[in-house]
Amino acid sequence: MKNLENKKAVRNNPNEVRDYGNDPYFIKKANKSKVFLEKNGFPKELLSKTNNNSRLLK
Repeated sequence: MKNLENKKAVRNNPNEVRDYGNDPYFIKKANKSKVFLEKNGFPKELLSKTNNNSRLLK
């Protein structure tokens, strides 16, 4: 068995999570995805699997 007493306590406080919304890496990835979807459209095999309440169909 593992000795849990010697392990450091990990805090999972959602208020201390870093916001990556404006990180250049993720902005670049999002822009590439937008350009790809505008050029090629959304794959029809994925659209057929969505339900009628999905935002993707609107």
